Amino acid sequence: MSRPSSLHDVLVDRIGRMVVTGTFGSLGALPREDELAKTFSVSRTVIREVTKTLRALGLVTTGPRVGSRVQPIATWRLLDPQVMAWITDADMANGFERDLLEIRSMVEPAAAAFAAERGADPQIEAVMAALGAMTNSPDISSHEAADLRFHEAILEASGNLLLVQLKPILHAVLKASFRLSMHDHARGRASVAAHKRVADAIAARSPDEARQAMAELLAMARAVIEHGADRRLDESPIKRKSEEMPHDSHRRKVDLTRA
Repeated sequence: MSRPSSLHDVLVDRIGRMVVTGTFGSLGALPREDELAKTFSVSRTVIREVTKTLRALGLVTTGPRVGSRVQPIATWRLLDPQVMAWITDADMANGFERDLLEIRSMVEPAAAAFAAERGADPQIEAVMAALGAMTNSPDISSHEAADLRFHEAILEASGNLLLVQLKPILHAVLKASFRLSMHDHARGRASVAAHKRVADAIAARSPDEARQAMAELLAMARAVIEHGADRRLDESPIKRKSEEMPHDSHRRKVDLTRA
C-alpha cells in the first residue's frame, strides 16, 4: 500500500492503526475530538473528517454524548486493502491467516480450472508473461507485483464475470498473504516452480491438473505462513494468553475468529 499523501490520509492511517492494535481497547472509546485535535495539532474539523472515514471502514461508531467507540471486528471492512494492511502490519490475531487462505482456497483452484478450460490464448499468454516476470524479478517488490498479476490474470482467464469482479478482494487478500509469507527474496523465488506448475497446466488445457496445482500452491503458502506465525510467537516478548495477568487482558488484540 502506498504512503498516505495528505494530512487527512496520514491521520486516518495513524488512528486506524491505533484502533487495530488495541490502543483504545477492543470496544473502548476514542479520546474526545478536542483531545485528538490537540494530540495531532490539527483542527477539530480535521478530526471529525478522519472519524467519518474510520466509521465508513467500520472501525468506529459515533453518537451524541458517547463520542466515538471502537466497533467489534466483525463490523470492520476486513477486505478493504487499507484495513487489511493495518491488521497484517500488527501482531496477527488468531485465525486470520487461516481465514485468508480459506478464501483463496475457495476461489483460486476453481478459477485455475476454468482458465484451463475457457481461457482465450491472449489471456493464457498473460498468465505465462506474469510467470516470466516472477522468474526474472530482481527483488521482492517486483516479485510481489508479478505474483499478484499472475493470480489476477488467472481470474481474468476464468471466463467467469463474477470471479473477475473479485479481483479487488483478491488483491487485498494476496497483499496480506504476501506480507505474511514473503520474508526474503530467496523464499519468493522458491515459489516460482509451484506457480509454473499452475501455468503449465492452464496452458496445457488441463482443468483437473490446474485445480490440483493451484491447491498445492496454496498448501505451500499455508505452510510458509504457519511457520512464520510459529516463529513470531516464539520470538515475541509478549506473554502468551495463559501467562497473562488479569489486568493485562485489555491490551490483548481481539481474536478475529470470535468477533
